[in-house]
Amino acid sequence: MKENFLPGLLGLGLIGQSFFSMSLLSKSGGSAPFDLARLATTDNSASQMRYSKDGEKLDLTITHNMHQPKTTLHSTETTGGWNNKTNYTRKEYIAHHPVDNAKLTSAYLQCIKDKGSAESQGEIVGGALISSTPASGFLSNIPIVGWLANSMATKKASQIGKNIGGDFVDC
Repeated sequence: MKENFLPGLLGLGLIGQSFFSMSLLSKSGGSAPFDLARLATTDNSASQMRYSKDGEKLDLTITHNMHQPKTTLHSTETTGGWNNKTNYTRKEYIAHHPVDNAKLTSAYLQCIKDKGSAESQGEIVGGALISSTPASGFLSNIPIVGWLANSMATKKASQIGKNIGGDFVDC
């Protein structure tokens, strides 16, 4: 009896999954089981839906790129040349938000450098302080987990030093 329990349970699970899927598909409002007009996107994703209808035949193409920046399509038409032919140019650009009209001032760049330098120096000082105190020796002498406690204390002290160093630079 015990040896038939797991296969029976897996079989019931597969049957239940099939019934659940069929009930979802049968309750859809239209011909599709999901709303094609509302494709879920985030700040770093892009969705595109194209369709063409030829009589009763509907061709649908859905492209959904996760973790990619949204792009914008720029089209231009130029007429001219030796045969008055219309040329179409399509370029795809990554959409961006310019910072202060796309200008980074030298003061802002210097502030970024100073803050990074202060954080790294604070991290070094915080790690050195915990290593040079008697607390480090006490933590490392704890049986079995001493090495882990010492490294966690050093990491926490480094993080605190980094935060303190970053707070000194205000920009």
